[in-house]
Amino acid sequence: RFIADSIGMEEQDRVAELVEVIYPKTMGNIFCVMQALEELVRKNALYYDMMYFEWRWTVDKVELANQVSADVVETIKDKIKGLSVDIQKLLAVMAHIPCSVGVPVLKELLVNYEGNGLNEDQIASLLKEASENGMLMWSNESGNYIFSHDRIREASRGYVVEQDRDELLLHMAHVLLRLGKGSKMEWCLYTAVDLLNSLSPDKVDTADLIKLNLRVSKMAKSRGSPEMESMLLRESMERLKPSKWKDYNLSLELYNAVIASEYNLGNHDRMSAAINEVLDHATFLRDRYSAYLFMVKHLSDNDYRAGSHEGVKVLNMFSYNIPLQPTKVDMAREKTKLRFALKGRSFASLINLQVRVTEDPIFELFAQVCRDSLFSRQPRLTTVVAWTAVRRAIKKGMDGYLPQILGSLAQVHGKKGNVIAANEIGNVVLTLSENFRDMKVQYSLARFINQAGIMFHLQSFRSGVDLLQQCYKDLRFLGQFEPALGSQLNCNYAYLAAGLPLGTIFESKLLVLEEFCKSIGKGGYVASFEIHRQFAMNLRQRSDYPTLLNGPAFQQDTALATMNDQAREMTLRDASIFRLELAFIFNDTKCMAEMLETLSGYPFEDQVIPRFYIRACFMGLAAFSLAEKKYHAIGNQCLKYFRRMKKLGSTNAPPAYYLIAASKKPTKKAFTSAIDSCREASMPHLEAIAKERYAMFLLTQNESNLAHGFITSAYWLYFDWGAHAKSVSLAQEYPF
Repeated sequence: RFIADSIGMEEQDRVAELVEVIYPKTMGNIFCVMQALEELVRKNALYYDMMYFEWRWTVDKVELANQVSADVVETIKDKIKGLSVDIQKLLAVMAHIPCSVGVPVLKELLVNYEGNGLNEDQIASLLKEASENGMLMWSNESGNYIFSHDRIREASRGYVVEQDRDELLLHMAHVLLRLGKGSKMEWCLYTAVDLLNSLSPDKVDTADLIKLNLRVSKMAKSRGSPEMESMLLRESMERLKPSKWKDYNLSLELYNAVIASEYNLGNHDRMSAAINEVLDHATFLRDRYSAYLFMVKHLSDNDYRAGSHEGVKVLNMFSYNIPLQPTKVDMAREKTKLRFALKGRSFASLINLQVRVTEDPIFELFAQVCRDSLFSRQPRLTTVVAWTAVRRAIKKGMDGYLPQILGSLAQVHGKKGNVIAANEIGNVVLTLSENFRDMKVQYSLARFINQAGIMFHLQSFRSGVDLLQQCYKDLRFLGQFEPALGSQLNCNYAYLAAGLPLGTIFESKLLVLEEFCKSIGKGGYVASFEIHRQFAMNLRQRSDYPTLLNGPAFQQDTALATMNDQAREMTLRDASIFRLELAFIFNDTKCMAEMLETLSGYPFEDQVIPRFYIRACFMGLAAFSLAEKKYHAIGNQCLKYFRRMKKLGSTNAPPAYYLIAASKKPTKKAFTSAIDSCREASMPHLEAIAKERYAMFLLTQNESNLAHGFITSAYWLYFDWGAHAKSVSLAQEYPF
């Protein structure tokens, strides 16, 4: 039908011969059909008869088929041959630029190329003519001419012969390098390096090209494109192979960049190969530092304790003499050194420290070891390493990683129960981080650690969700995937602890996170986000076994079977926390007892404050809900924790404290206090639980009318939270 309409024939049978020729070579693609028709016209096989006022062809089907090229690109090339030389050159230049460009840039690219010096009016005229010939089209979005079809771009690129192509690309690259100044013209540098990378090694200077690749790869990383960064670095590695380590400094810089890039993308084999290359060829200890740093990071991905110990060994190579297992004597000695360095002042005095003009690389390793030792429950080691870093900062000036190091120290205080001391250091962290706003990675890391590991002790979980979400976005954009995911994980726990709405939107966001984690090889985070999603699905969808994490999002037994010891231990803890919450909500006493037994085997502490809040809250509730008195000790431990946090001023503690207290000694006054506290803290999920449990208590007191009112309120609170399955369960269980 399209061919018939194109040549103005109403009877489709009359074009059957044309269709039989064109369709096998175009497969019905409209663009390709148009090019085939134009080719037949150019070759006079198809012509317009002025006597009969219609399109005709006089050759047979075989001859028609011979006149149509099998490749549409060749057809377009044949069409380009019929255009002027200036348009041919214009199309060739535009074809090698991935974005649309305006007349001024085209003028620069065309001037002095084979003596061609066109002014802007002439170029504008050529663009218009190329558009009239179907090669280009005007784009309102970009405000420039663009190719009408990708096949036209492909044909324009292939139209230039190889020798002329090399000269053209070199000329274009040099012009673009000259134009690539300022943020709006950065695309010129990306295009220039891409053009130069496409040339054979004998056409460009290897060292200069590697330096350019390194420069542009740093730009790509800072603009949130780690894949582009990796691609450019890999291209440089190929260029370097014939002469690697002949230029020592250039080789070292390139290998260090590759190590960091491949680590961030989860390509550990490539990273390890680059680390070994540096360790084998680097001359000085300082030149091996980056390789050692990422070796520690990679090791800690699988074993925090092993990573922290390896990190201490590296620090000791730089003469810090940090003990792997500090004793009380070591702690006393290091504390004395710190007091001497601080001159008897508090950590608040650090806000007056001089900021280093250049970064001190060793501080990143200090921060890494503090993190790993904190996660592997080595508080003494975390403290000694942090104190050592503070003494270096006092002596040498502070670096952007110092706020993170102090954040780890504050978390040690918090885990010990010294919440006031933790928050005092946290305030110092906030103040110090303001000195590093321009160092976006360090600034975002400091805000993340401070909010997630310190401020949540006293501040509401709801208030920190947006900040942690922003930290995730910033860190991911900057290519810092590991801390970005850590920020998002803490954000999720805060979201769930605050009782913010669940549902399909929340689950969809988690699914996106899971796919991202899989793409960069972060299996531990995949499991965490899958657990959160399955938890939300169990609350939303009716199931015969709502307390099992065994569904489309997460299958606990299958997942645990594939993990190493560290990952299995952490995943089992996380899964058990949410299974305990589900068991309490759905009143599954057998599951409650099983989860209490599992979670009792873990230390009663956690650096992820909202996760510990969920755990302690539901351990306390479950312990007093079970008939066995052996669990009451657990309940009293949780009650004591929330009582102390409430006295310290935590906004999150009162709802959990009053609700556990009401479970321990159910009275009208106790439940009323719990309900009021949950409402004031804007924790609708805990308010729903409190009202449901109060209704159950009222039924035992023969106050059914009052009980039905609270059941009705609990129903809607569960429903608004996203726990639709629980709402249905209430409706079936109680006549209200």
